[in-house]
Amino acid sequence: MTLSNNEYDFAWKPTNPNRWERNIDEVEQFYTSLAKAHEGTSRTFFAMTGFISFSLPIEKDVTRQITEERMREALQKAWIRLRYEHPTIGSRVEYNQEDQKCKKVYETFSETFPQTNWLDTTFRVISNGMSGRDWCNSDPPVPALPTIFLIMSPSGIDRVSADLVLRAHHDVIDGIGTLTLFNNLFSHAAQAYEQQSSYALPKFGDEWVRLSPPLRVAASIPPKLEEKQAERMRDILAFNVALKENVEVASIPFRKDQVGPGKHQRVEKTLSKDVTTRLLDACRRAGLSVTHAYHTATALSVRDAQEQGQSERKVRYINYSLINERPHCEDPYGTPAHPASVYHSVSGRCLFVDLTVPALSSTKDMISGDETARVEFMEASRVIRDYYMNIRDDPEHIKFVPSYWAMSTLPYPSDGKTPTIPARNETPSVSISSMGVIDRIIRQSHGKFDLEEPWVTGEELGTGLGLFLGTWKGRLTLSAAYNDAWHDKGDVLEFLDRCNQKTLQALDIGSS
Repeated sequence: MTLSNNEYDFAWKPTNPNRWERNIDEVEQFYTSLAKAHEGTSRTFFAMTGFISFSLPIEKDVTRQITEERMREALQKAWIRLRYEHPTIGSRVEYNQEDQKCKKVYETFSETFPQTNWLDTTFRVISNGMSGRDWCNSDPPVPALPTIFLIMSPSGIDRVSADLVLRAHHDVIDGIGTLTLFNNLFSHAAQAYEQQSSYALPKFGDEWVRLSPPLRVAASIPPKLEEKQAERMRDILAFNVALKENVEVASIPFRKDQVGPGKHQRVEKTLSKDVTTRLLDACRRAGLSVTHAYHTATALSVRDAQEQGQSERKVRYINYSLINERPHCEDPYGTPAHPASVYHSVSGRCLFVDLTVPALSSTKDMISGDETARVEFMEASRVIRDYYMNIRDDPEHIKFVPSYWAMSTLPYPSDGKTPTIPARNETPSVSISSMGVIDRIIRQSHGKFDLEEPWVTGEELGTGLGLFLGTWKGRLTLSAAYNDAWHDKGDVLEFLDRCNQKTLQALDIGSS
């Protein structure tokens, strides 16, 4: 699928004095269409949740109440500043019935939509005694516009603590963008907290010039594939179809007593700083990245979840990789100046690893750290490493990204009405997304604000698991997003433990 010349016009254009619109590209359409397809669940597939904890000191001769008020006002001023510097956080995607296409819409402040209304709507304070983590797992709302939730936490004698959560549609912002937005937010909050009443708020009216374009524009992707590229695309599609023929595809078990999704959930496992350091060193010696190692462990753990029979058999793990495309974007789009954007891709050619499920009578232990298991891990890791490296080294990869998104996009209903909810996936897999070293995106402190445990996830309404990998303050965290209609917390935590165990044992690292 390629866009027509008319659809390829992605310039922001005024449709009235206070409203700007542009066409959306394939990656934005993918998330818009997926959310629309599952609209009947009253939830939003892959809605973004960004989380970060923070604290700041209660200074001498200043009360806790005043400190909390100063903190809240500083964050609100920072949020207003972000709306000015990154106005796309004030945008949403709407379906235009007349044109029968989805448009990204931005509305400037006006008499009917004053700044105070936007702030009251998109900056909310939660004080119900629930922790931010528990609140994120409680089926929180996904407002029409990206929204900050400030969740107050029990605080110590000399500090004020809170959690900050961003909830947004995935067609407006992605994971790396969310983490970048947090860093920008606290940078401004630190200034506003220090300067208090002297902190100057921006005057709106010209902010629209900084509205973010879609990936196609940011990365200068041509409007259509060349003939040789189109032929390669057809080969990729044929390859992906053939991968599933005459083979058993490894699938993660799930409860089948529920037809529709329940609440999105997130759980995590964090390694110690010492173990993380030794893991990173071992990966370097083995010629692997941490992502290569953990994607290998994910594939093997899915294999371990298969039911064993009287004889051993081959199964095939099939998945994909998620890729941050900001390095391919031209300045300033690949910089922190444009965090409210969807600048990532999925691989086109499927990743696959063929693995063996032992017979019930076999003496092989699929979890043990024996030499056979290590050899199997390293063989699979080389397959996965080569897969990632081939994408990284492919100079034409970015040109195919829109086509990759288009081939997985569900049709958007032409009447704009809520469609029938798609059937659940009966053969779900487990994906993994790496956030990398998060300290390189978010500073650990900004002025008086000390930051802790930033993470991001997409709302999971499907039957599979989505794993996330990231390092913060020298400690690696493996987390999982899942839906409680189909998976139990204990089973998901066990899966994370197995991934950690396989990785550490294969690289000869103790878990203490």
